[in-house]
Order: sequence, then C-alpha cells, then structure tokens
Amino acid sequence: MTLLLDGLKVRGKGLKVAANLRIESDDMSGQTSNTDAAHKGFKPKVLTVSLMIPYVDREHLPQLMGWAQATAPGGQRKTYRIVNDTAEAFGIRQVEFSDNLSAREDDSLAAWRVQFSLTEKLSTAERVETRRPSNLVKQQSAPGEAVASTATTTENSETPAAPAELTGFEAVLKRLDESLA
Repeated sequence: MTLLLDGLKVRGKGLKVAANLRIESDDMSGQTSNTDAAHKGFKPKVLTVSLMIPYVDREHLPQLMGWAQATAPGGQRKTYRIVNDTAEAFGIRQVEFSDNLSAREDDSLAAWRVQFSLTEKLSTAERVETRRPSNLVKQQSAPGEAVASTATTTENSETPAAPAELTGFEAVLKRLDESLA
C-alpha cells in the first residue's frame, strides 16, 4: 500500500492505514428506556497510520516529523493532499497531522514502530454545512398594542426627564437583547 502526502511518499515497511468516521449524537431519553438520540453532525474523518522504519533508513523518521511540524504561512498546521486507497474509499482528499506522532523501538527488530493520525481537512460535511443557508431568527411580538413610555415634564421646562439608570443586571440583559436582535 502507498501513502503520498503532497506527492511525497511516506517511507516505511508494513504500512497500515485505518480510517474512522465519528458520528456525534446525544441521548434524549432522559430517565426512560427510549432510544431517541439528537444528531449533532459528522465529525472529520481520521486516518490512523502505522508503519515500521528500520534503523538503516533513519533519515525517514526526521523527514516524517518535519512534515508533522510543518506550518502554513499563517501559522496554522500545513494541509496536505493525500493519495491512498483507504483515504480515497472514505472520500478524504486533504488532511493535516493531528493528535500525536509516536515512535517506539521494536522489541525484536532493529526498527522504530511509528504511528500517527491524519485528520480530514475541508470535509464534505464541512463544505455542505458552509453552503447551507443559516436559519434566520424571526422577531417575536405579543398580540396587542405596545405600551408607549410617558415622559414626565416639569411645568416650567418642556424637556423630558432623564431616563432612569439601569442596574448592572439590566445592562447585561440589554446588551444581550441588542446582540440577539
């Protein structure tokens, strides 16, 4: 099996790629035996790669670590185009290194056992979600007429009195109301 990241071959022996799709949901049954669940979306697919790098090919391990530590010009992790049969079967086109890259010495062979994870970037579910129109919040109102505020005026002056100062809690509620509107 072959694994290419941006056209560069990941070198090692016994390459194995496992794919994982996590479907997020919450139990809605409460204290009953109901089986209802709230669908919370599809999380990015993850590829777990394991391989063996012999000590005689020691230059492949630092090369792999360099790819894992690479960053894009903005400082975020580098995104790689992937070529692999398992990735293709899962519909994964772009990945970035995630979680960890581990290398441990093999007990019987003169080699490192290397394992790392690649997380899907710009997944199909993510692209669909960005194209989907957002749900607009409708302004709610109660039936009847709005109550007009009355300004108190003094007999000698025609300017309305200053509005009452809001308490701290009322100010927080006002900011929340304005941000929701």
